[in-house]
Amino acid sequence: MACSRPSLSAVLGAAWLCVGCQFQEGPTQNVATEQTTTEKSRVEATEMFEDTLSLSSTPQFDVPPMRELMGMVKPSEDDAFAELPARVSSRSGLYLRDEACQAFIRMYDAAAIDGLTLTALSATRPFHHQASIWNRKWNRPQAMGMSPIERARDILQYSSMPGTSRHHWGTDVDIFSLEPSDFERGEGARILAWLREHAEQFGFVEVYTKEEGRPGYQPEAWHWSYLPLSGPFLRAINEAYRKENLPEFEGFEGASVSDSLRIVEDYINGINPVLVN
Repeated sequence: MACSRPSLSAVLGAAWLCVGCQFQEGPTQNVATEQTTTEKSRVEATEMFEDTLSLSSTPQFDVPPMRELMGMVKPSEDDAFAELPARVSSRSGLYLRDEACQAFIRMYDAAAIDGLTLTALSATRPFHHQASIWNRKWNRPQAMGMSPIERARDILQYSSMPGTSRHHWGTDVDIFSLEPSDFERGEGARILAWLREHAEQFGFVEVYTKEEGRPGYQPEAWHWSYLPLSGPFLRAINEAYRKENLPEFEGFEGASVSDSLRIVEDYINGINPVLVN
């Protein structure tokens, strides 16, 4: 399924073309009037975003089976997923659940109005994809002298154990850069500031914040989650864990150490508190 249903971007384009028309009335136009018109159009565009989100933020859906939430999914063959269009992503083959895909495009277009490019670098990752990342890091030369627990903790700074990644869910997306320092200055800093101010209007929330005392992964300014879907998914995983119905984490290097690492408590739930509630 292509993520190409009519989106708010066309409406927004028309709204902002009207702003351009105001600017083309001639050099005699008062600057203050231009600024007032621009701000009015920006507010109207934001209201349209919020109205659209309100229509889709309480979706009627069944939470996927636990095996899917643990990565046993083929997004390209699943009608619940949609491929992000080339104009918003760094490469082909990036998928999100359809509602999250539509919301990301709306957010991308809103940022573009402000001169920013929210390029998606990574989205849904099936189990085998996450396992390849994990196994490569497990076997890298600098890990050879570490104990299994030390190896796992080192990888878990930025990469999830297969079966536990939020990227399995089809709700989470990495944006712009995977280097923390890129968000400290220049375009990256502007993108992060914009996301922190506006992303929630489109349903997206920063996952791994610099929250004091937060366990688990290091901060990731690039990782954003579509909360209307990921919230119920997280609750389903936690409920399965409480009922001891969560399948074992297995099928990758070092899987046997997962029981010693509080994976559910410190990593799956070691996130921005907004996402836990």
